Amino acid sequence: MENKLIKHPFILEILDKYKVIWSLGHLSALGNWDLSVYMPEEGATARGEALGKLATLSQKLFLDKEFTDLIKKADGEKDLNDYEKAILRMLKRSLKYYEKLPAEFIEEFSKVASEGHIAWKNAKEKNDFSIFEPYLEKIVELTKKKAEYLGYEKHPYDALLDEYEEGLTVEEVEKYFISIKKPLVDLINYIKSSKKFKKEHALEKQEYDIEKMKKLTDKILKFIHYNMSHIRVDVSSHPFSISLGKGDARITTRYEGKDFAKSYSSTIHEYGHALYEIQSHDDLHYTPISGGSSLVIHESQSRFWENILGKSKEFISLLYKDIIEVDEKFKDFSVDDIYDYFNLVKPSLIRVDADEVTYHLHVMIRFEIEKALIEGKIKVKDLPKVWNDKYEEYLGVRPTNNKEGILQDVHWSQGYIGYFPTYSLGTALSVMWKHHLEKDLGKIEDILKTKEGIRKIQDWLKENIHQYGSTYVFRDLVKKTTHEDFSSKYLLDYLENKYKGIY
Repeated sequence: MENKLIKHPFILEILDKYKVIWSLGHLSALGNWDLSVYMPEEGATARGEALGKLATLSQKLFLDKEFTDLIKKADGEKDLNDYEKAILRMLKRSLKYYEKLPAEFIEEFSKVASEGHIAWKNAKEKNDFSIFEPYLEKIVELTKKKAEYLGYEKHPYDALLDEYEEGLTVEEVEKYFISIKKPLVDLINYIKSSKKFKKEHALEKQEYDIEKMKKLTDKILKFIHYNMSHIRVDVSSHPFSISLGKGDARITTRYEGKDFAKSYSSTIHEYGHALYEIQSHDDLHYTPISGGSSLVIHESQSRFWENILGKSKEFISLLYKDIIEVDEKFKDFSVDDIYDYFNLVKPSLIRVDADEVTYHLHVMIRFEIEKALIEGKIKVKDLPKVWNDKYEEYLGVRPTNNKEGILQDVHWSQGYIGYFPTYSLGTALSVMWKHHLEKDLGKIEDILKTKEGIRKIQDWLKENIHQYGSTYVFRDLVKKTTHEDFSSKYLLDYLENKYKGIY
């Protein structure tokens, strides 16, 4: 089939050779998905070996002189369109990565991360940081080396931020957090002083039947998605989403037997990630720009679905009959009760369960810890105490065990240091998308009065964000779609208006 977006002969030749590298990435992603979902614990060493070899084989193919010469030759071309330029941009990023990181380092990092992931799962289950500690020490040590190999202008953490968001720097992240910290703290204090403030909702303790909750998950996805042959749903200890290729989006959720918002929100959050990949333009599949490489854009999609749609009264109303079938006692709660439950603001310990207001302080804590780890200002063995102290300082709560503290997130076990700031930045961007979507389509509360409104929202997201895949870096896409620069102002206005209305 003719490719309408990509026509330049050099780029088409590059993509023909790239397909082998893509295929290795496809199998590597499948191996990582299985590692997190189904693989027996004892298989970690063998899987780590296999994934390490796949990573070095990809590097070898990428650095093949014929392939790199093609990239350099195409780089001199003047008549490339945006998609072709983006393919070169992404290939040059990968080329820098592979040229600067020794093959033995890539293999070792992949093996340690695979084994570290299993150790983390085990440590979390047993609430024992010492199981994970030696693996995390090795991951941090290798990550510092990686920053030196990749290079940076001002701070070693810049090299790590750049892996997840192209061009993102410590300076930029710190400026962003300074802009939101005081307004958020003021809003939290306002809410805590409100007569409507409460530390818990009756639905948090309400138990549910896991099998019935699984049925609700299926109903939610069938309700919001237009082709379920795109998606597979499984269970993991830390929900995630991964796209293996055209028409193959895998999402995971969790079932804890009570506090059903955790499962509900996880499912809708991961669906937001999956939809971005599914709605990438067909002509971009099997290219380096299919789907999203910008994690700020990616997180803006998941947080848009989780918070702006999933926690809205209108969305809850559309699903209310299905929600109350999960448990007989759920029938005692109205749409308003469930809305209050989903939008309860209170300082808490777990990031993925945090409300929209306090969430950003959870991310800020992780950013500060990661930066200090890379600077060598704190040691891995001291992390539980450092973590607990920061939670007490920022949120006024202190973990009583490591499972609800330092072991709660999966990211470090997989070597993802530099990822966390994108969660907060992406959440801020999700509110910018809301503002501009409503300018085009009308208020979300009106759009969501019927199921057809969901399709209108999906189409707007596809036209303005998803179809481009990774063609544009996040700042450029924001400018292209909204005709303005990224700003935290929309986030602060949205939180102020919504939660001063509730409280």
